[in-house]
Amino acid sequence: MKSNKIKFSLDYSAVKTFLQTLQPCLQEGDHTVYVIGNQRFINSFQSHSLSIEGFKDTGYRNLEYGIVILVETDSIEIYNDVFGGYPLFKTQENDQAILSNFLDLSEESVLDTIAIIEFIHFNHVLGDRTLSTNTKRIPGASKISINVQDYKEERLLEWSDLEAILFDEEAPTPSGKSWSGIDAFISSSKTTNPKDVLTLTGGFDSRLIMAVMLNAKSKFSTITWGQSGNLQTKTAEQISKDHSLEHREVKLDEEFQSEINTYLDYIVSNGSESPFIIDIPQFVHMCRSLEKDTNLISGFMGSEIIRGPSYSSQVTLTKFAADIGLAKTKEEIKLLIQEFQTEHPFLDDTVVNQNIDELVDLYADYSKIGKQNSNCNTSIFKYLFLEKYPKIYGPIVKFHQDQDINLINPFMSIDFIKRMLRENKAKTDLTPYEGNAFYNYKLYKYYAIAINGIHPPLNKTYVDRGYKIADLISPLGLIKLPLFQIYRKYLRKHKVKETPTVDSKKWYQSHLEKNAENLDERLLSIINNDTLKNINQLNSVHSIKSQLILGLNKKLKA
Repeated sequence: MKSNKIKFSLDYSAVKTFLQTLQPCLQEGDHTVYVIGNQRFINSFQSHSLSIEGFKDTGYRNLEYGIVILVETDSIEIYNDVFGGYPLFKTQENDQAILSNFLDLSEESVLDTIAIIEFIHFNHVLGDRTLSTNTKRIPGASKISINVQDYKEERLLEWSDLEAILFDEEAPTPSGKSWSGIDAFISSSKTTNPKDVLTLTGGFDSRLIMAVMLNAKSKFSTITWGQSGNLQTKTAEQISKDHSLEHREVKLDEEFQSEINTYLDYIVSNGSESPFIIDIPQFVHMCRSLEKDTNLISGFMGSEIIRGPSYSSQVTLTKFAADIGLAKTKEEIKLLIQEFQTEHPFLDDTVVNQNIDELVDLYADYSKIGKQNSNCNTSIFKYLFLEKYPKIYGPIVKFHQDQDINLINPFMSIDFIKRMLRENKAKTDLTPYEGNAFYNYKLYKYYAIAINGIHPPLNKTYVDRGYKIADLISPLGLIKLPLFQIYRKYLRKHKVKETPTVDSKKWYQSHLEKNAENLDERLLSIINNDTLKNINQLNSVHSIKSQLILGLNKKLKA
């Protein structure tokens, strides 16, 4: 499998040597521009719709993913995206600063205890910390300036700046509905390959993008992945058939499972940290089945932005993270940490207690502490944009790009986010929901209203929960929704289960069993190994945490 590793010292001659391996997207006098990981910016520079000065002035604020490198006669400037989504790390090696797009944990690496605790709590590490005390993550909206003498780092946008851009009510309201710019974003992000594929699920985010693409009369096919017979794939297949679209199912079956070892080795070697082994094998498997340079349009992060944080996903936004976002005092945060330790004792009690005060201070940054009612929820979005997006979604994008798949996500457009937040007043009305379709129907209405205004026939399609999107905005639908909720509760009560879309516990069962017997010595003083001994009896949350430890252990032993 292809690997696009970047590693060079922050030395002028070393960077120049590295740049010789890249294809510039613009040469203008003494200026050369390189773009890594963002086709939209490549297209903008090449078409001259974005100038070098325009980028340096304010254009960098719209870089939602990737790196832009500007080269002049005797200086080099490296800009990363505003969220820090493209994995970029700085490591000290033999008195040299090394920049890389992957995290290398050697036998000599000293683990950051606080980072390991955060890793178990959130499924990723917070801020600029990494699993190694010797490596720091480059924060979003940073610029590294390099000349023949030295280099310097600066942060162009702090969270307060980005917060003002996204939430400033005094700023002029963007014209048009939030979804009005989705088609332009997709069109401007494409490669020259005419092959466009939409990742279609049984839910709402991809349906909204599908409405935009149908309205624009775009030519595209759809793709869904999962275990054979899962409801999400069935729903997507039916929608595609109803709209005369070619649909492809990528099955996560025996063939996929036979490749798990290969995928894990590849991910551990080329990835940033390890939580992403949970989901990434299925993405790598899908990418290998697609034509090179395919424009793959995805709705990832859409639901989190539009509906707010969800308790329902233990992979991406954990219940623990959502509860931290609602906390109003440090005492409440401390209690959440202690309760988590009681319910999910994957960490050594002594280690947690020794570090609990520092953890409380770190976690408070993503809580409601010190926030006025008018902006009390912006800290939750701070978590979504500066933690979930870069730490969970960023590596997923990179692995697509490593396989020459151009992943396009219009929901991470700064313009879309700004408009959507204005429309939904999310900063004041937001409360994390529990994935309950009936009680939270108001949180889904955005989709029904948007689709109704873009491509109304799509509102007549079913979601994988069993009702039509149109039910969210019709009087009859509001009567039907409680009945669906009662039916779903009945199924859960009687343990009638649909085939899950993915079953990562099944994929990793043998790996987990070996892992529990062979933890790296550096983990033994931090992880409570006794919790891993009953792998077969693990519930869903414990299974996810065990898989995280599996990935971490595998990376340490790579």
